[in-house]
Amino acid sequence: MSAEQLSKLSLSDMVTTRAGSRTGPPQTPPQDSPTSSPVSPTPSIIESVNGHRYDVSTFDDELRRRAKIGLVKEDNNIRMRFCGEADDGQKYFFHLEDDITVKLEVERVPKCSCGVAQNRGACKHIFWMCGQLSSVLPTDETIPLAQDGSTVRNAHPASVLKSKGLDQFAEHLHWVIEDDLPEDDELADEIANMLSVFEPSGALPAEFKSEDTRELSVESRMYREFKTILLEQAVQCPAFYLRLTRLITSEFQVKRFFAEINKRIDRAFKALDVYIETGPTNRPSEGLDVVNCALRLNRLVQAIEEYRNESLESDAGERRDDELVEKLAGAVLIRILDEVTRRNYNAYANATWGVPSTNPRENNLFVCLIGPASEDQGLFVLDSLQDMAPNVIRHHSVDLGDIEVVLRNTPLTPPAYLNAFRTLLQDSRKRAASQSAGSSAKRPMQ
Repeated sequence: MSAEQLSKLSLSDMVTTRAGSRTGPPQTPPQDSPTSSPVSPTPSIIESVNGHRYDVSTFDDELRRRAKIGLVKEDNNIRMRFCGEADDGQKYFFHLEDDITVKLEVERVPKCSCGVAQNRGACKHIFWMCGQLSSVLPTDETIPLAQDGSTVRNAHPASVLKSKGLDQFAEHLHWVIEDDLPEDDELADEIANMLSVFEPSGALPAEFKSEDTRELSVESRMYREFKTILLEQAVQCPAFYLRLTRLITSEFQVKRFFAEINKRIDRAFKALDVYIETGPTNRPSEGLDVVNCALRLNRLVQAIEEYRNESLESDAGERRDDELVEKLAGAVLIRILDEVTRRNYNAYANATWGVPSTNPRENNLFVCLIGPASEDQGLFVLDSLQDMAPNVIRHHSVDLGDIEVVLRNTPLTPPAYLNAFRTLLQDSRKRAASQSAGSSAKRPMQ
């Protein structure tokens, strides 16, 4: 069959078995079938476990041995790592385990980096590649092979690839294309991001990637070792990495991140309530005074902003749109702001322990984060909200309206903060009205 004839076959017409592909589980041939033996009774014909027959009548004993290893043996330890195509569309590279690379170029003899002399015929890796390409062909005809691996059923392997496209073969045989892979440092970062969602202590991605392990629990230390093992496996087997990305999707990672942020918000305010009730103690406690609660909330806002920046920056360094990240970030930031504006009072006013501080900068969470004491620290939460899309702000217009009333009715709100808050709301309303008017103008007359 020529390359032109092969190009007329759709992958749905091809054999769906992938026993030749080493990315899937091995398939065991029927034990009682007379054809289960990998070698045909006729020495010049060898048969693979998926039923394909190969004509090796012109091969000598050494070439037949290599062909049997590449085409037939299930335990030949030949596995695809990833593949790629040259820009000219004439050359294909297949990177196998053990640092082996097979090069297929149109109208040229296949090459392999394993060191087997090409003038003595193809090596087992080239025959394996021929088997991969022919595994999608029907099994009703014997497949003639050239001694140097330059033809598969009278067509050059590179021509076979070119006729259907590398991407279609990759999808059918579960190969990984090099363009789909990140660089090694990016791969390590992606693996850490994915595995952070299951970190035993609930560490955020940035914390999970930190090299400081001094205060980690035994479970967290072990989990980091587990990450190292998975990273090594992902580098060795890119198909394994892609399976991880399909399992631990970016959507799942985003939802887990913000679920952990919400838990930490709950713990921060609960710890503040504990401290208000019990005051400072000599025993270990979950209590947080006002100042330390404010510091923790600031760190959470900063963690959210860092996560947004990392998630929304494309590989080219440009800002990309991720509605889920912005939606959840907006919700959690507005929740923090709402909680803080509700605590505009002396938290220790009714304390029955000791002599609490009477300084608003130490007893009023609102003053700590929004009031005059915080003017030199930027606009708490607002700095992040101002950078968000108008539709995110409009979605929370009711909650933001209630917060505006609180801010407007307290003399402790700095004018700069109140003005910035009002500008945020007005801008979102103007854009909404503009979009509504634009859509109305385009509406056809009835």
